[in-house]
Amino acid sequence: MRHARDNVFAKLAPLEFVSGVGIADSKLAVYLTRPLKEQETRHIREVAASAAGGREVKFVTTQSFTKQ
Repeated sequence: MRHARDNVFAKLAPLEFVSGVGIADSKLAVYLTRPLKEQETRHIREVAASAAGGREVKFVTTQSFTKQ
């Protein structure tokens, strides 16, 4: 699962609206800084699916993460 998380993060990290990738409820969770437009949603789902190695991916809209 961690390998899949790292693969997904490597592919999605350059996108400004992705704040992180984690594991939640036995699924990969992609954390987004804002709601996505339809075209962005399609693109990010395709990229995440190809990088996740068959793992289920969910998307969670949050604020940006900051180190405290």
